[in-house]
Amino acid sequence: MTRLRQLAPPHRDDALVAGALALVSLVQVLLLLPIGARWIGVVVALGSTLPIAWRRSHPLAAAIAGSLPWLIPTDGFLLVGYVAVFFLYYSLGAYVDDLRVVGATVVFGLALALGGTWSQHLGIGEYAGAALALVAPPAVGRLVRRHRLRAGALERVAAQLERERDHQARIAVAEERTRIARELHDIVSHAVSLVAVQADAAEAALDRDPELARAPLRVVRASAQEALDEMRRLLGVLRTADGAGARDPLPGLADVPALVEAARAAGVDVRLDVSGDPVPLPQSLDLSAHRIVQEALTNARKHAPGAPVAVALRWHEQELELLVRDRGPGPNGRASADAHGLVGMRERVLLHRGELSAGAPSDGPGFEVRVLLPLERA
Repeated sequence: MTRLRQLAPPHRDDALVAGALALVSLVQVLLLLPIGARWIGVVVALGSTLPIAWRRSHPLAAAIAGSLPWLIPTDGFLLVGYVAVFFLYYSLGAYVDDLRVVGATVVFGLALALGGTWSQHLGIGEYAGAALALVAPPAVGRLVRRHRLRAGALERVAAQLERERDHQARIAVAEERTRIARELHDIVSHAVSLVAVQADAAEAALDRDPELARAPLRVVRASAQEALDEMRRLLGVLRTADGAGARDPLPGLADVPALVEAARAAGVDVRLDVSGDPVPLPQSLDLSAHRIVQEALTNARKHAPGAPVAVALRWHEQELELLVRDRGPGPNGRASADAHGLVGMRERVLLHRGELSAGAPSDGPGFEVRVLLPLERA
């Protein structure tokens, strides 16, 4: 009973093919071209075709079962007999792992087929047809199996590479968020320290002249508000616990000309264009804008060596536009959109609710990074 449950149900498509061939065979042996007594015809017709229903789930058993009716003496052949043999023995080659089992089963089938041909005293053409019908289908099935296994291996390799890319992208995001968190930590620490100093000054002024405490308290209020704003940005950004990090002054847009000069010194033809009226920015926004330009210049130098690069800082009324464009080969051959550089830019842009686009420009060759950051005046 356990084996019967394992055999059922057969594959739906195979069951349909087996049923159709069985019906054609029954019509032949009962109505059109009998091959012996009626019961013999029915046994041969069903025994040769119904095993096709299990040709994929149990290919070895199906091939052997479909070959056994050849032992029954008949006065003729099934019209769809070669079709049934093809299905059974093709599946034997395509779905059985052990090549030795396939070979042994083909030899077994050949012995049955050639023995039946000899018993009916048929010509040499029948011998050749029986041999070809049993050898060619498993050979074709083996070739298909090899191709399928190779394609499956390639798919697994591609899936592994995709998982590795996803893993590297997650690492890049984590590293960049750690860097952002450290920088924001420095900004907030500065604001909180200023609050403490000004609060001490206000407390001292209260004893002498309460009016003198107004200025320090205004500074306290402004610094506290700035610290709160930066802390809101910090939510959701994880900070690793390794070391205190460097305490150098944090860069900003005022340092972009130095970035350009450094790129020129490295042999890059860089042009800087600044338009509009600059306004003071909160330190985190100023720092993020600087880092975005820095990373875009690094990507241009890496992926378009020798190509001229244009850097534009455009101050609009409500937003700051950053544009870095090279005249290199364009997106082809570049790192994927989840490479570390663009991941870092994207994280900084999202931090300030801005917009980022990166790819081929609409008006010519090359690669362009365009960022829009809402202006938050300091």
